[in-house]
Amino acid sequence: MEAMARRFRPEVLVLGLTLIAVGVVWMLANAGRVDLLATLHAWWPLTLVVWGALELIGFALNRDARRS
Repeated sequence: MEAMARRFRPEVLVLGLTLIAVGVVWMLANAGRVDLLATLHAWWPLTLVVWGALELIGFALNRDARRS
């Protein structure tokens, strides 16, 4: 059986990274190390930046795969 390569899906990666980041911040907030709302308020735009970068990478990879 031949292994099939899965298509790169940036939205899945961004969702996973976002959930991990929120979980880490939440745990730190429960430990009294950070202010949860202030941290999320300050850093949520980073999700959009990462998502955009991954979309560009996915576009470039798909374009290169179509040329081959």
